[in-house]
Amino acid sequence: MKTIEFDSAQHVKIEYELSTGLQRLIAALIDFIAFTIYDLLMLMVFDVSSVFADFGTQLFVVLLLIKLPWIFYGPICEFFTGGQTLGKYAMGIRVVTFEGERPGLKEVFARWLFKGDFLWISADFFLLFWFGLGVLGGLFLSVGKYNQRLCDIVAGTVVVRNKPAVTYRLEDILSIQKNYEHQPTYLQVVRFTDEEMLLIKNTIQRVKKYPNEETKRFAVELSDKAAQLIGLDATPPKRLEFLQTLLLDYVALTR
Repeated sequence: MKTIEFDSAQHVKIEYELSTGLQRLIAALIDFIAFTIYDLLMLMVFDVSSVFADFGTQLFVVLLLIKLPWIFYGPICEFFTGGQTLGKYAMGIRVVTFEGERPGLKEVFARWLFKGDFLWISADFFLLFWFGLGVLGGLFLSVGKYNQRLCDIVAGTVVVRNKPAVTYRLEDILSIQKNYEHQPTYLQVVRFTDEEMLLIKNTIQRVKKYPNEETKRFAVELSDKAAQLIGLDATPPKRLEFLQTLLLDYVALTR
């Protein structure tokens, strides 16, 4: 499962799972089914052929009642609901920016433009072009690092699952201290905040789960910074153990 990380307001890295192509396809199908039901209801309630004899008027009413809501459904929903349509809500996924924020007007408009939904207002030829954009978007999604369609790449957005793949709370830190007494090594650790300890906790877990160069480099930088803040002349060579000790010291001294 591909993931992406965002920094929270407390500078804690939070990991989210990226939505899969299948999830996005099912979400699109749910939206399509919902609008098919809506279209059928509109045609049943408003029998335009019997009310308006003029074909031009009939076409205008059909366009107003059926096509325009479908064309603007996606961007309106995503802007006012924080990146979700009915289908995305049902699948538990949403659109976010690369900063982890809800999409703004610029991102929503860019996604809408490069998805080509506005082409539904046109004739059959342009609907084939809309279908081609969908196929192209699927190709981008299948090979891209962040499962992005063309519209996502242009808009600078990704589609993620609503809940983080791994969430650590303050209780996770406190649970470390349940079964034994720990003698603190670094008394200066009390200068840190709960949020900073959560960052250390997350970093330890990330290195254990994803022991790649990026996570290891961040752990080194974090341990160096932590050692500097508590007044050490040099960072202990076993940096992961050092971070673990800081975590235990903090719990022992503050709880």
